[in-house]
Amino acid sequence: MLGHAGTKRCHGSIKEMERIFGVSYPTVKSRLNRIARMLDFVETDPAPSRADVIERLRRGEITAQQAVAELEGRA
Repeated sequence: MLGHAGTKRCHGSIKEMERIFGVSYPTVKSRLNRIARMLDFVETDPAPSRADVIERLRRGEITAQQAVAELEGRA
């Protein structure tokens, strides 16, 4: 019932999905959450590679302390 076609048709508006599908807001949210849990998400902002960090350090774009933080995943 809900899914990509439904959200596209409603431009992502949960209130609009309520109206079109004839279900309550909590029902729409619950079903969208269930769909979201089934999806494999791709990291949209992956951590920089070790080589990238070292190259930025070499060029003087970041400090040694920043490089260490990025390499340890604390940036």
